[in-house]
Amino acid sequence: MNKYIAGVVVVIGLAMVRVVSTYPVLNGTYDEPAHIGCGMEWLRGGTYTCDLQHPPLARIAVALGPYLKGLRLAAGSNAPDHSSGSFYEEGTEILYSDGHYWSNLTWARIGTLPFLVLLCIVTFLWARRCFGDAPGFWAALLLACTSPILGHAGLATNDVACAAGAALALYQFLRWLEQPSAVRCVWWGLATAFAVLCKFSNIPFLATCYAAGLIIITSPLTRGDFRRRLPQIGLAACVAFALVWATYRFSLIPPVVFYGPHHPVIDSMLSSHPLLDSVWNSVMSTPLPLSQATMGVLDLSVHNALGHDSYLLGQWSPSGWWHFFPVVLAVKSPIGLLALSMCGWWLVLRRWRDTDWKQSWPQLLTIVFPLAILLVCMLARIDLGVRHILPVYPLLAIAGGHAVTGLFQQSRYAAIVAAFLVAWVIGDSVRAHPDYLAHFNEFAGSHPEAILSESDLDWGQDLHRLSQRLKERGVQEFSIAYFGTALLEKAELPRYALLSPTQPSRGYIAVSLRNLNIEYKKNGSYAWLKSYTPVERIGKSIDLFYIAP
Repeated sequence: MNKYIAGVVVVIGLAMVRVVSTYPVLNGTYDEPAHIGCGMEWLRGGTYTCDLQHPPLARIAVALGPYLKGLRLAAGSNAPDHSSGSFYEEGTEILYSDGHYWSNLTWARIGTLPFLVLLCIVTFLWARRCFGDAPGFWAALLLACTSPILGHAGLATNDVACAAGAALALYQFLRWLEQPSAVRCVWWGLATAFAVLCKFSNIPFLATCYAAGLIIITSPLTRGDFRRRLPQIGLAACVAFALVWATYRFSLIPPVVFYGPHHPVIDSMLSSHPLLDSVWNSVMSTPLPLSQATMGVLDLSVHNALGHDSYLLGQWSPSGWWHFFPVVLAVKSPIGLLALSMCGWWLVLRRWRDTDWKQSWPQLLTIVFPLAILLVCMLARIDLGVRHILPVYPLLAIAGGHAVTGLFQQSRYAAIVAAFLVAWVIGDSVRAHPDYLAHFNEFAGSHPEAILSESDLDWGQDLHRLSQRLKERGVQEFSIAYFGTALLEKAELPRYALLSPTQPSRGYIAVSLRNLNIEYKKNGSYAWLKSYTPVERIGKSIDLFYIAP
């Protein structure tokens, strides 16, 4: 076996071990029950009617383990109600089934591991294709030591699946651009469908990257060459459509089934346009292919247009900021990876300047694609954390792998710098364990909650740690304001009371950082606690106070 391939196998194996070792430490995060509940609906009943803003593939993967274990939705509840959000409750009930919460959660989280493996493999193959075997190994190593990737790979969610799908689709797109053929076109279509089925965020990501790639290669192509590619683009679209529809079980469903005759947001938008309203009502009552996907994308578009609560640099916003994701990347990414990526980009641009265009455009895309994804995220109004921009990391790792090899081939000083930066990335990853999810780099300082307090820091993952620590302290009763979907009554806590956001309390008090920061900035909740200093931080996301009676 090629030594670099063997090295990548070892890297992937170690990454999986590190991820799995976090399972018994972090309890279920806020969104995990929703993904499990929706995936279970598809597996058990063959339907997919809840939370249509997310496609089913990654959810099927995380629900498969509990399904094979014999767990199901509650009796008489084949499909969680789309409008009520009961899929959270259904997923929570699945996790707590038979009194084996940790085992059930583990079986669900295992479903994300194949996407981590795929992501690392595609990163290696892409870097090897553009730069060689050694850069491929270094790219895989850098990616496997990136805390945001490891953190979300340990959860039963769809964010790492999104990154894996985007990387695979863009890699197959690159192969087709290099040498268009029917076979490569079909692979590109299949990969595109896979990416879309992982998460709908990949639709704008891929559309922007595909457009940029086609524009870039237009210059070295003759007009006739470009025309010959157009039928293959159509073929890829047909293949993608067929696979996506197959995953939705070739359903033909009137959209009205999901929403009823009225949709408040749409109705208000069309109230002054009778003709459009009539067309809309006709479409809603017609059995259509991919109606779930269409309505899901529409829902997501409306969600984005309305915006979502966001917190950044100590400020709250109902719709986010354009600079949210640049800041997130700056404080959540390993600094060594950022430095190596910038160096890799510089090497690519230097080669592009000094060589023929036809030889350098594939490498140039490793710069264009992450910038295109970042641009899409900056234009979005759903600013919830680094998990929404994970697809940039394999591309940064590819550039970083190229930089490591390039620096090793230059002066001794350059080689020392490369070794130091790689060691920094590895050390940052070791320092983060097992809190990859809530890890920040050195730029964030000692109070990352002043920068970000949503899923990048507090996603409800430390309730189990709180229970353990209160037992160690001998606490008999306390007050709590917990952000999460894990059940307090099942967490083996001492006697507790729910903490009022406005009425002061005494004794031991545990508060999620999201409540202390986001809710405080939003409406002044827990302002009375701001004059007290916590006695301890539990894990990374809960502050424990003691106020003498």
